[in-house]
Amino acid sequence: MKIYQYLAMVFAGVCLPVVAQVPPGGDGKVISLPWALEQTLLKNTQLQSFSYDLKILDANALQAAIRPNPTLTASVQNVFGSGEVSGIRSAETSLVLSQLIELGGKRQRRIDLVSAAKKQHVSDFELIRLDALSETTLRYYQLLRVQALHQWSKRRIMVEQRALNVIKTRAKAGAVIAADVSKMALRLARSKAVRQQLSHQLVVAKQRLAAMWASEVDFELAGERLGILSGYPSLSEVLQAIDQAPQFVKLLNLERLIEAQYRLEQSKNQYDITFGLGVKRFEAFDDSALMLTFSMPIPLTSPNRGKVLATRAQAEKVLQQQQLARQQIRLSLQEIHQALTNNVAQLSMLSQQVMPLAKQLLVDTEAAYRIGQATVLQLGDAQAELFSVEREMIETNIATYLQLIELERITGQSMTNGSRKSVIAMENQ
Repeated sequence: MKIYQYLAMVFAGVCLPVVAQVPPGGDGKVISLPWALEQTLLKNTQLQSFSYDLKILDANALQAAIRPNPTLTASVQNVFGSGEVSGIRSAETSLVLSQLIELGGKRQRRIDLVSAAKKQHVSDFELIRLDALSETTLRYYQLLRVQALHQWSKRRIMVEQRALNVIKTRAKAGAVIAADVSKMALRLARSKAVRQQLSHQLVVAKQRLAAMWASEVDFELAGERLGILSGYPSLSEVLQAIDQAPQFVKLLNLERLIEAQYRLEQSKNQYDITFGLGVKRFEAFDDSALMLTFSMPIPLTSPNRGKVLATRAQAEKVLQQQQLARQQIRLSLQEIHQALTNNVAQLSMLSQQVMPLAKQLLVDTEAAYRIGQATVLQLGDAQAELFSVEREMIETNIATYLQLIELERITGQSMTNGSRKSVIAMENQ
């Protein structure tokens, strides 16, 4: 399986508890989370430059493997002088072909450095890609949230409209005063204002989602409705993923990059040598002879000592950063998991205990109002309680999904359905 497919599965996995359903009234294009993730991978502008970066790194690898070229040296001595060496009678002409020989494994060290740089760049790109997929998933669920609230506002308007009709009927019969009609009409008007505001938020949410693949909005709805999160990992399972977290793996690759740089700088302390072979022509004697040459620097000092020490200090710094990153990742995962646990418990209480009571309160209050045993104020309060609980459930439910998405973004692993294979492990395969 290709890495980008697995990355998409990681984030699409959080939508498994979401029940597929096209909201009523939508005649346009309906999208899903996997489709949105695919569009992000294919068209996100931030991800498009990676292929060019790979070409640059491949060119650097080619350059690192190039060996030094031979050198051809020609010289003419003892010409255009005076006396015995006037003109070219005593000229000495030499032609030498020399070759620089790199010692200390410099060529292989250059290749290793470019290879480590490529792995580091891929690691950086995986972080960018994970962030892009995470942001797409986040914006998709924000769209689902606004859609759910928009439907919630429609239900509230329907209930309040029905109550207003009942109050108007009773007002015509003289059972209630005109102020009761006005009060319920005011509640209805405020609810319609909320729906209008949510309609604007719906437009913005769709624009923000489409921007992830650099497109205009060409869809009508996200084609799911939020369901209750069916399961989430334990804290111990989440913490086990720290060593595979992309941020931590990036530091590991950086450590390897610096180690490769350190070995290259060390190899430069080994001086190169140059051998040459040529011929020399003696015009004065009308003779020729072979020439052998050898040259190398005199090692009075270590020319690369400062760079070696600087690279070693960088390596020690990265080790310290790894320890700090592990602590920060652990703390972040603990905080997010605790918030997720609290929201799941809160959602369970709202759905199992609070919501049934709110529904029963509204039913009882409506029945009491019809026979004159409850006031309009009590009826409005009962309606407000029910819709307040409904909205709280929507907000709490979406929070559980967003926290699960954040866990997956930090760890780079799926946290649903027991599928927790590392993205980095997939990349290595």
